[in-house]
Amino acid sequence: MNDTDLFLDRTQAVIFDMDGTLVDSMWVWGRVDELYMKRKGLPFDEQIVRDLSGLSIKQDCVYFREKYGITDSDDQMLSEWNQLAYEQYSSHVHLKEGAKRWLDTIRDREIPMALCTSNSRLLAGTTLDRNGIRPYFREILTGEDVRRGKPDPFIYQEAARRLDADPARCVVFEDITAGIQSGAGAGMRTCAVYDRQAEYQTPQIRAAADYYIRSFNDIFENRTEILRHERNNSRHE
Repeated sequence: MNDTDLFLDRTQAVIFDMDGTLVDSMWVWGRVDELYMKRKGLPFDEQIVRDLSGLSIKQDCVYFREKYGITDSDDQMLSEWNQLAYEQYSSHVHLKEGAKRWLDTIRDREIPMALCTSNSRLLAGTTLDRNGIRPYFREILTGEDVRRGKPDPFIYQEAARRLDADPARCVVFEDITAGIQSGAGAGMRTCAVYDRQAEYQTPQIRAAADYYIRSFNDIFENRTEILRHERNNSRHE
């Protein structure tokens, strides 16, 4: 069995996270958080980026209210974040290596795909359109569609429901621990995709995921690491 079949054989749906998984964009949010805190006259710490990792947009708002006493409404906060991030997403965020080829392969197999991102609807749409990949996804769920962000499994459960797919026959691609836990909690197989911004989470990511790739090119070169799922079976049965 080659790595393409490892992921797609008997699979009913493939579901992707966006930031750090399909696109190289996690660096944007550290900059956005830094600028936002500066606007509010508050000190910035890298821990903020880690605290917000995987949370939905609504949970981000709660975080800034409870930890820093910011009294702006959800809409006000979201508007500021979108303003700060839009320039980067519309001009400087690109697909990760091998991602387009992998999307093409899944589409050619006629397997439906969904996108499940903690990002906003505006920025998700901007990213998908700029990189020409919106048509690949039958369903798109964003942080504005859920109240419970990753690692809660809801967003992936909802994607499977909308695609009329058995979660046990879905594969999730994610870059952070919370995302892997979200997909696993929904009963799906999970593949971790390396992202340099999440390198500090590598031990936790590898412990939680079924598979691990450095880039999507690993799939085509049969370099996928099997971490848990089918660990005791031959990959070429």
